Amino acid sequence: MAEPTKVVGIGSCGVDYFAIVPRLLGPEEKINADRLEIHAGGVTGNNLTQVGRLGISAGWLGLIGDDESGRLITKAFADDGLDLSGIETIQGEHSTFVWIPVDSQGERCIYMFPNINGKLSAEQVRRLFSSHITQARHFHTEASQLPLPPVIEGMQIARSAGVRVIFDLDVAPSYFAQAKLGSQGDLIAALRMVDVLKPCKAAAREITGETDYEKMATKLLALGPKIVALTMGADGCLIAAGNDMVHVRPFKVACTDSTGAGDAFMGGLSYGLLQEWDYRRVGTFANACAAICCTKVGARSMGRRDDVMALIQSQRKAEASAF
Repeated sequence: MAEPTKVVGIGSCGVDYFAIVPRLLGPEEKINADRLEIHAGGVTGNNLTQVGRLGISAGWLGLIGDDESGRLITKAFADDGLDLSGIETIQGEHSTFVWIPVDSQGERCIYMFPNINGKLSAEQVRRLFSSHITQARHFHTEASQLPLPPVIEGMQIARSAGVRVIFDLDVAPSYFAQAKLGSQGDLIAALRMVDVLKPCKAAAREITGETDYEKMATKLLALGPKIVALTMGADGCLIAAGNDMVHVRPFKVACTDSTGAGDAFMGGLSYGLLQEWDYRRVGTFANACAAICCTKVGARSMGRRDDVMALIQSQRKAEASAF
């Protein structure tokens, strides 16, 4: 009998259409794109793909349509060896897709079309995915495209089974409410069920009213999470837990496209926590995953464990032996 999948998740997963452009536009502007690239993507789908590429069994749980995008989604997961048993195909519906213009500096904006996966209900989570979640060791979810009820349902199932809840707060609470995905208050309250929180900068600033990362982390920990991971761009990352505040410097790479770097970080973070490493090792490994993702176009320009270790060895030789 096959072993249960160790890391599963509910959240966004779709097809990313990248327009490679000389610069990002303002209102009423036009520009010729250099080229179009099509890749699988989505915050939770990306998290799990990174985990899978690092050698841990992983599987996304959600809804896709019976369309070309759905077939691309499943093929991408299959190519990376992920568990497909939690993917439900809904006839006559469209899968999630995203438009992403990317400029010559790797900066981008993102236009999301959740479609059928955005219609996932709490009842469907209970009926279709409970067994996947309860048998896992980590449950990933997010605030981005899905409404709050199925996200909370997945968290509750995980917590009842003693499964670690890893939450990517990928949008600010005010945006979450404006998108009619749930109230700001309910979203903040849900953080009491989170074991590991990684908020985007906008969310961390909005929730805490702080710009200092250590002050942000302290206030976020007070809301309930056991671990808070803050990505700080050129300043690396901060991992906070209890009284520990661990700053980890970044890796230097030529950035082609930053899309998915935070998702790769999250996958590396999940992997490191499964290894029961100390927070400095976890942060170093997660930073290396994020850096590799920036070197090519596409949110899944992610490395495998050998790639990550090669980067650590090349820039942190003294630390590499700890892995």
